[in-house]
Amino acid sequence: MTEQAVEQVVLVESRAGVGWIRLNRPDRMNAVSGELRKQLLAALKQVERDDSVRCVVVTGRGRAFCAGADVREFGSREGSLEAIRDEYHGILTRLRSMPKPVIAAMNGVAAGIGASIAMACDIRYAVPEASFVEAFVKIGLTVDGGATWLLPRLIGTGKALEMFYTGDPLGAEEALRLGLVNRIVPAAELEATAGELATRLAAGPAGALAAIKRSVNRAQNVGFAEALEFEFHLQAARMADPDFTEGVSAFLEKRPPRFSGS
Repeated sequence: MTEQAVEQVVLVESRAGVGWIRLNRPDRMNAVSGELRKQLLAALKQVERDDSVRCVVVTGRGRAFCAGADVREFGSREGSLEAIRDEYHGILTRLRSMPKPVIAAMNGVAAGIGASIAMACDIRYAVPEASFVEAFVKIGLTVDGGATWLLPRLIGTGKALEMFYTGDPLGAEEALRLGLVNRIVPAAELEATAGELATRLAAGPAGALAAIKRSVNRAQNVGFAEALEFEFHLQAARMADPDFTEGVSAFLEKRPPRFSGS
C-alpha cells in the first residue's frame, strides 16, 4: 500500500530576502484544518530560522485571508485540545516574537483564528473587500486565539467588546480608520505593494528592526520607566554593531547605507 501524499495547504517561498507564506485552501476560504495548523507552524519556524529571510509576508490564496477554524472538523478533532492549543499558541507567539518584521497581506476576510493571525502580524495591508470577524458568540463560544489581548490594544476595549458581543464584521474602511490596518490596497496590487515594503525592510538593519519589535512588544506590558531602561539596554548593543557605524558613515557621506544584516 502506498502512502497518500500530504496536500500542501501552506506554501512557502523565499525571494530577495522576503519569506512568503501563503495559506492554500482557497476552496475552503483558507479555513484552518489540523493539517494547515501543522504546516503553518512549520513554515513560520522555517522562515524564522532562515538567515536569508529578513522579512515575512503572510497571505492567502483565493478570495479569503483565512475564514477561521474549519467548522467541519469540530465534531471529530484530530488530537487533544491541548495539542491543538499548543499549535495555535506556537503560531501566534512566533508571529509576534520572531525577530523579523511580519506583514499580513489580507486578500479577504479574516475571521476567528484568521483574524488573530492577521492581528499577530506587525503590519496589515488589506484589500477593500477585507474584513475582521469575531463571531465566536454566534456558535456559543467565547473568544480565543489571543483576540481578547490583541484587539482591545489595537482598536480600544469598547469597540473590541462590541465586535465580540455581536459577532458583526468590521470592514476594511473602518479598520483603517481605527488603525487596525495600515493601508487599503486594490486586490490586483496587494502582493506587489506588500512585497515592496517587505523588500525595503529586508534591506534594512536586521538587528535594529528586531530590537524595535522587542521594544514595542515589551512596552505594552511594563511601565514607562522600565520601557525606557529596556530601550537603553538594546540601544547600547546596537551602538556596538557594525550596522550603526555603516549607518552613520552613509548619513555623513550622503549615500544609501549598505547594512550587513547583523
